[in-house]
Amino acid sequence: MMKNALRIIGSLTTVVLLGLTVAPALAAESGQRLVLGRISSEPHKHLDRLHAMADYLAVRLADHGITGVDVLIAESPGRMHSLLQEGKVDLFSETAFVALDFMNDSTARPLMREWKKGVAEYHSVIVVRKDSGLKTLADLVGRKFAFEDLGSTSGYLIPRAALEDAGLLLAELPDPRNPVPDGALGYSFARGEINVVAWVNRGLADAGAISNLDWMDPDTAPATLKSELRIIHETEPVIRSLIMARQSLDEGLCERVVAILESMHESPEGRAVLSKYFKVARYDRLEGDAARGLEAARSIWRRVGAQAD
Repeated sequence: MMKNALRIIGSLTTVVLLGLTVAPALAAESGQRLVLGRISSEPHKHLDRLHAMADYLAVRLADHGITGVDVLIAESPGRMHSLLQEGKVDLFSETAFVALDFMNDSTARPLMREWKKGVAEYHSVIVVRKDSGLKTLADLVGRKFAFEDLGSTSGYLIPRAALEDAGLLLAELPDPRNPVPDGALGYSFARGEINVVAWVNRGLADAGAISNLDWMDPDTAPATLKSELRIIHETEPVIRSLIMARQSLDEGLCERVVAILESMHESPEGRAVLSKYFKVARYDRLEGDAARGLEAARSIWRRVGAQAD
């Protein structure tokens, strides 16, 4: 945990909130400064990324009366909720399910789809051992399942919805070695993508769920573990990440931000900033596939998203 709540980096003020509130120099409504926020318990990992985007926006928002863009990091979604309600954060990026929490209580609204790490959408895959004889979700009754953790979108929320849609009754097992209740699918949390793969490979779980991106990543799904596994189900894709705006942020200013973000990938300077800012490939408007991906996430969130709060 950082002991200093306030740091000066370059020409920008960085406010890192870890428990106590320190008000940043802002006031989007006054036409002076904006605040770009982030949720993280490890702020030191994100400051440079945020400053790169803040600098880029500040230059291009000067003609809209903005004199600078500050950076603020909150340690939890709950703290970010408070900051948005207080008008102390104007813009931030977040994954779809966390973003939907903010949309639900009207503290923030989505501006654009964010192609985080070059990906616009993702989905979950459910894997079993090749020699298990399991072929469909219905075959999982009476078996044991490995989720990643309670707050994981692709490792819990999306696959849980798929399992429930298939008519399976889920029962949590505090220990994966506990017996499964009659007629149910017992589940435990493996606490990591690679652990999900390892549990299934070694028979601690009969099936498990991770994202398709993690399945293709040798760091989270090593070939030595994957070689004995196969996919029996893939979920529908959902939107991966969003750029959000404080609900009360000026509409004209929001449109200017959208126009800036939409064209960033068209210039070398913009692409360099996007790459530094969480390896974003581009931003696009919430239309067509993007709108459908957000609605798919919203449908799942309504059913199981509250369980991750």
